[in-house]
Amino acid sequence: MLNGVTTYALSMSQYVQESVKNVEKEINKRGLALAKCVKLQFTTNYCPELDGSKDSSVDDAVYYQSLIGILRWIVEMGRIDINMEVSSMSTFVAAPRYGHFLQLLQIFVYLKCHHAVRLVFDPSYPEIDDTQFERKDWSGFYGSEKEHVPENSPKPK
Repeated sequence: MLNGVTTYALSMSQYVQESVKNVEKEINKRGLALAKCVKLQFTTNYCPELDGSKDSSVDDAVYYQSLIGILRWIVEMGRIDINMEVSSMSTFVAAPRYGHFLQLLQIFVYLKCHHAVRLVFDPSYPEIDDTQFERKDWSGFYGSEKEHVPENSPKPK
């Protein structure tokens, strides 16, 4: 309410905390534990497409898929700060590796430490000074290129 306008906020804090507790319970059964705290959603320089760790078992793959579902729901409800990481890890749901699973746990550690994030909706319109933007003529951007239209294509209506 810095500009005097009442805003609305959406928080996933309670859902995130409960999700993290459930993950901690499940991984404790597997002999694992979440780290204390991290600042980033991904390990620095991690490339999931280059992960050469062992393949997951069927049970681990199913658990991986359920974790992706939880994280996708968290993103859907407003935690856009983890969207890229969750989307990246979602590409491996068919055949996740152990390293992929560990990266999902990293995202949950991040959420554990940063659960109180809010998405704030300010209904006021921003004041934008159009004179601050340089005007450009984009009409010749593609030069003399024309769209290729096949000869047998239907005529536009």
